[in-house]
Parts: sequence; C-alpha cells; structure tokens
Amino acid sequence: MAILQEKVGLTNKDLKKIRSMRPGRPIDLQLSTASTIKRVRTEFVGMDGTRCMIFRYPDEGKWGSLGDGIFKDKSIIARYILEDDTGEIIAFKVNIILVTTKPSHLIFTSFPLFIQSHDLRVESRAQTRIATSLFDTQSDSAICDSVVLDISIKGCRMSIDKRASGTRPKLKQVVNMYFAASKDKMSFLTGTIMNSKSDEVNLYYGVKFETPEEKVNELLQGLMLVMD
Repeated sequence: MAILQEKVGLTNKDLKKIRSMRPGRPIDLQLSTASTIKRVRTEFVGMDGTRCMIFRYPDEGKWGSLGDGIFKDKSIIARYILEDDTGEIIAFKVNIILVTTKPSHLIFTSFPLFIQSHDLRVESRAQTRIATSLFDTQSDSAICDSVVLDISIKGCRMSIDKRASGTRPKLKQVVNMYFAASKDKMSFLTGTIMNSKSDEVNLYYGVKFETPEEKVNELLQGLMLVMD
C-alpha cells in the first residue's frame, strides 16, 4: 500500500469503514517535504460528518520538526487499522484545511474522496457470534464470559461487555475457551491472549490458539464453521 492509486468515489462499504474509526486510536500520517518522505504516528481525534477529519498534531519532540510537511493545502496520506470485524488497514489521501495550536494542537483535513484497504490476516476467518466461557489454564478458575466475533484455525477475536461481571484476561495469559454451542458443552480451545483493545462498550482481545490445528478444525466443524 505504498502508493495510492487515484480514484474518486466512496462506496457505502468505504463509508462504513471510515465511520468505524475510533477517536483516540493511533493513526499513521505520511508527510512529504522537498527533501524526504516521513511517516509519523499520532492520534485520530474525530470527524465532522463528511466535512472534515481531525488528527492530533504529532509530537515534534519525538518525530522532529514537521512544519515543512504539515501546513494548509498540503496533501498527506493517513493509514489506520480498523477495530471492527474486518481485520483491515485503510489508507486515504486528504488535504490539510487548518492547523490549530489553541486550545489544542490539531490538524483539520478534507474528507477522503477514496480509500484503499488491505487485509492484515493471512488466513481466512469465519465471522460469527459464539458464546464462550474463559478459564485460566493453570488454576482452572473462571475468568468471565465472552463472545467470539471471528475465528480461524490459528486464532480468534473475542469481545467482553465492560458491564459484565467477573475478572478480565491479561496479556500473555493462557486461557481455556469453553464453547456453549458445542454438542457436549465441554469442548474447549486453549489460547494465549496476544492483544487487547476497547471502545465505549466492549473490550476486544486477540487470541492465538495453542491447540493443534487439526483439533481446532474438528471443533469448528462441530460448530458448523467450515474454513476455506
């Protein structure tokens, strides 16, 4: 995705991807100057309908002076990892409308006219909503209930309601995931918590399965989730 091909027109699917961007999440900006191209990381602040997008001005203490790449009417390329079910990174070009320093140092840009997206996942994933119960593998103590949003033979992504009772899994914790929809209700997969994210309502966790792939596939077939 190093080069954005010019095209104009956002589909409804494109708009859905853009509107799934969450304030406070990291975003990469590609800036061009007379002498170089620089990629910096900052924070997505929000958008005003389809009128403009807002980014926090990158920390110049970390990235160096950026004034020659961030100014009115300058084009920049933004890259953002979606937090929904898609597992995609989207990229789009926008023009800077305004840079403010008070009350906050912000960049206001045009709304994208087009986007490109790239699937970050190598393996195919089944989209689903399967209830599971999480247990710590070492102590066999209950952690909490969760919902699997997508799953493959290598791992899954699950969500936990912030209001739900119980504790929460920790990064690198190894858990057993018991699937309520399995025939004996005792089938489980073992996995390691690899990452966590959140929005206003839910916590999201990425899990890498430690269970052998053939056993994962067997369980998925039992749940009628056939992988390509």
